[in-house]
Amino acid sequence: MPTHRRSWLGLAAATILAACSESTSPPLPDSQGLNSDLQTVSAVFQTDVFKSFGAIGTAPGSPAATTTPPGALLRATSPLAPSSANQPYAATPQRLQALRVAASGMTAATTGVIPPAVWGKTYVWDVATHQYVVGPDPGPANGVRIILYQVDAFGQVIEPPVQVGHVDLLDESDANTSKLHVIVQDASPSPVTYADYTISATVVGSPVSEFTGTASGYVSDGTRTVTFSASFHATQLDTLAPDLQLDVTWDLDNPPVSVTLHVTITTSDADHATIAINLSVTRGGATVALSGTVTIGPGTVTADLTITVPEGTFARITGTNEGITIRHPNGSDLFHPAEHLMGG
Repeated sequence: MPTHRRSWLGLAAATILAACSESTSPPLPDSQGLNSDLQTVSAVFQTDVFKSFGAIGTAPGSPAATTTPPGALLRATSPLAPSSANQPYAATPQRLQALRVAASGMTAATTGVIPPAVWGKTYVWDVATHQYVVGPDPGPANGVRIILYQVDAFGQVIEPPVQVGHVDLLDESDANTSKLHVIVQDASPSPVTYADYTISATVVGSPVSEFTGTASGYVSDGTRTVTFSASFHATQLDTLAPDLQLDVTWDLDNPPVSVTLHVTITTSDADHATIAINLSVTRGGATVALSGTVTIGPGTVTADLTITVPEGTFARITGTNEGITIRHPNGSDLFHPAEHLMGG
């Protein structure tokens, strides 16, 4: 799938924020507050504990590495909320690939997510081998505990390791559905829960051709809480042209902000795809939305996106990789994005 897709989707998100400084009609409702609240939603996911949790997929020796069934499922259903940059829909192609990896490790006859060999164990960081190893303490009876440590900007455990918390991955699968319960807590004497959510998934076919999943629960920074609910449906996973539908809602408690995302990727072959997007942010009773399509072909990208506010259309984003325009309904330019497309 073409890599320049990310640049165009990131540009679309950046357009909303660039518009915050424009004096236009109709105006964005409290544009500075909108930007600030989006950053607040995203910041809930930026605690040291949650960053360390996000690093277990690439840590050597981790029982939740992205190459394992639980690690692949964690990555594919990540609850990360949108920020003021190019998340979350710019990463949709990467999420689709993660779903393919997760689905490949599952079977239609559910046998669980976490290998029984690691049940009841706790994994700790070993400075001698620079990787996770089984520690002396027991873990949860139906899953595994991974101790979390401070990580650097690249997600690598900093040595000597400093514990910041732990994650319990509990296998709650039944005869029909794979279920992974995720609980992230800090290392304080009375542990604070920073995340508590459950992933459910089923697959069809052998090899797997279809994946259906959900993820719901909450993430907290100890003060604010983002409750989220996500659903995933991927088909044709056994071909070079898989399709994906993703629906997510994030609700911040303070200040009250709701973000909803609907994305579909439809591919006709390995080189052609259409991404349909509907991203909306509601705060103070007002909703700003971005919707439309980005079509990808060999060497070509075509965008047709619209930003709407309560009073109507705010701007249209149209064009191809040969040239794109972002204009108000009256035809005046809103933003000159050419420099953002370089190196796409």
